[in-house]
Amino acid sequence: MAAAASGGDTPKQLLSIIRDFAYEKSHGERRVSDLRRRLADARAAADVAAAELDAAKRAREAAEQEFRGSQVQDAIAADSILALEATISCLHEEISKASTDLDALKICLLAKTCFVSFNFVTIMLSIERQFQQMVSLELAEYNHCELPSTDERNFKIAQFGVVFVLMNIICVVKLCEHVKDKSKTVDSEGISEELSDKVSNIEAEVQLLEEEYKKDLLYHDKVRQELAEVQAKRALMEAVMEETKQLQELGEYPEHTELSVPMHF
Repeated sequence: MAAAASGGDTPKQLLSIIRDFAYEKSHGERRVSDLRRRLADARAAADVAAAELDAAKRAREAAEQEFRGSQVQDAIAADSILALEATISCLHEEISKASTDLDALKICLLAKTCFVSFNFVTIMLSIERQFQQMVSLELAEYNHCELPSTDERNFKIAQFGVVFVLMNIICVVKLCEHVKDKSKTVDSEGISEELSDKVSNIEAEVQLLEEEYKKDLLYHDKVRQELAEVQAKRALMEAVMEETKQLQELGEYPEHTELSVPMHF
């Protein structure tokens, strides 16, 4: 009876072993299926990450090219600003010099005009005084002398006439000199007007250069801002590439892991 019981337990044990084996096999197959699904998902994620990595690399190269271009534009803008500053400084110095020369010329013209006018008036008064003295002396001499003859009287009249003509000639000569000085004054005034026009033109040129200088400053600031944005974009791209690389490394799960599933018999 014990043998019969022992013979009856053996099929039960065998059946239990078969059930355990079937359970372990089913469980192992589910684990293998789950691992395969996870591996497929990881490979898909790795492919996506690789595509994103390539896109990030291309974006990084574009950002680096844009960065280098921005650096070149920044250097060109800086050189242009320095050149404009030097030009404006030279023009300001030229304006200052021209203004000083113009003021000195105006003072010289005013002094020369006053001197010529005063000299002309002084000479005319001196000639008139000399003529009056000479006439007075001749009249006094004529009154104290005996009654002259007709020839002597005619001679005196002719003498006074000659003196009068000479005085008029002297006045005309002085007047011509005065007119000549006036013409020189007019020429000097023309030079003064030319200097004034030159100063006005230089000031207009300086104003245009200052406007161009302001535009270059705005462009320089814009380039610097774009440069900062490119640097920030580059840093972001590097961070994305690093994360993508890590994700790709995590996705490269070895295929032989599915063979390491424990099987219990």
